[in-house]
Amino acid sequence: MWTRRALFGAACTTALLAGCLGDDEDDAEEGANNGYDPHLDEIDDYDPVDRTGESKLTIQISPGREPAFDPDPVMIDSNTQVTWRWGDSTGEIEPVEVHSPCQWSGSDGGTSHSWTFPFEGKYVIGYSSPDVEGVTGTMFVIDPDD
Repeated sequence: MWTRRALFGAACTTALLAGCLGDDEDDAEEGANNGYDPHLDEIDDYDPVDRTGESKLTIQISPGREPAFDPDPVMIDSNTQVTWRWGDSTGEIEPVEVHSPCQWSGSDGGTSHSWTFPFEGKYVIGYSSPDVEGVTGTMFVIDPDD
């Protein structure tokens, strides 16, 4: 005959085993990416300008030109210092698609802004000013040791 304790113990054991028997492949993938999807598999769709091996990179922003970000798209190593420069002092550089571990929030104006991206992944960066909206550039940050 089952007692309440025996029934409770069996239920707890079943719950623990169910959690342990999850898909190991999903757990390993999540751990490898620190819980976020870096979208590096999209690199081939973009054919980025390769600037790996450089410790600093300057990206010019000219909203009236194609591409508006130069270079764009671009591939860099993690921990490369990126500086964006634009001529409109009222413009802002801002994250459009940035992974949560990065915690970069962009700039509040000026004519340039610098940031170092320590986390690999795909980043979409936006530029806006009172006269310009919807200008974006794409950057792929890779691990130089991979």
